[in-house]
Amino acid sequence: MQLTKGGNAPLKDRSVNLRLSFDKQPAGADIDVSAYLLRADGKVRGDADMVFFNQPSAVGIQLQNGNAFSIGTQELPSDVEKIAICVVVDGRPASALGAIQMSTSDGISFRHDVSDAPEAAIILAEVYRRNGEWKIRAVGQGFTGGMAPLARSFGIDVNEEPVVQAPPPPAPVSLKKVTLKKEGKVSLKKGGGEIRARLIWEGRYDGDGDLDFYCFYVMKDGRRGKVYWNNHGSRDRAPFITLSGDSQAAGMEEIVLHRPEEIRFALLAAYSALSNGTGSFQSYRPKVVLTDHAGNEVTIPLLNPNEFSYWVAISHIAVADEISISHVETYGVSGAMFSSNPPGTDAEAAPRLHPDGRFDVSLGEVEFKD
Repeated sequence: MQLTKGGNAPLKDRSVNLRLSFDKQPAGADIDVSAYLLRADGKVRGDADMVFFNQPSAVGIQLQNGNAFSIGTQELPSDVEKIAICVVVDGRPASALGAIQMSTSDGISFRHDVSDAPEAAIILAEVYRRNGEWKIRAVGQGFTGGMAPLARSFGIDVNEEPVVQAPPPPAPVSLKKVTLKKEGKVSLKKGGGEIRARLIWEGRYDGDGDLDFYCFYVMKDGRRGKVYWNNHGSRDRAPFITLSGDSQAAGMEEIVLHRPEEIRFALLAAYSALSNGTGSFQSYRPKVVLTDHAGNEVTIPLLNPNEFSYWVAISHIAVADEISISHVETYGVSGAMFSSNPPGTDAEAAPRLHPDGRFDVSLGEVEFKD
């Protein structure tokens, strides 16, 4: 069913996937998709009711791959009456997108032409409760200002001058984002709570693509190890690092450092499974997004076009007086036939993280899934 502006339709399924796409992808501009869980008065109950790049889930809703929401209507709190679905173009008017297309898993769609929109923010649609049932309405309303004014209009306490505090109180939402170039580095203050690292990638062809996210670590007491598909770690005991699971298709895996202060060094790495065949990491358009409790976000893109590298060391984390995050993007040796690789190296060998924080690639353990 194709909705026009102002039109509505019932949501047939209790679990709904809602995806947004754009006619144009403006170079150098971030497109931020967000959702707000609202009471009957049109305001959030608290800052936890804003779902966006830095806070990708709330009760009953999750942001996926930066442009889609998974909504479980039965799981939504009883005092949430509607969800506002919004798009913001950072630093530019929404007209840079040309048009926004919304589609749901039960066949509802809405195309909103924004080619003449002067505003940076668009309230695209509402998912709302009516007589005990859930419906969706095509809104297509422009909003003057960027994400911060939009969030404030819904009752969010926004702090645009992000400061990492220790220990953090329930903090205002921070909108600070940094994209690291190769060999770039950023520091966070200790005491900001857990650090989350998400490996996000798109599939090739029919959505295939099995990337595995690894965290090699050295603890303060000298213990070393790794959290990966065969050992998901632990939140409550050493190493206080967890992996969300093993996604064997395009999507996302998340590693959480629950107590970064217990870690001396960590190395985030990824492996492209043999089942993927040839094809560079770059072909999956992957990135690692790190966030902390204070709302800071560090994005690390992977750009190497080499089609025969199975391993990449992505980011090195060192914890001392501050938490230092470096974009290292170091690839393993080539797996192509007849490659002239250094003696002792293996394209399938994992990276190694040494006790002093140094790391190398293609010299570690070789381990395959059953």
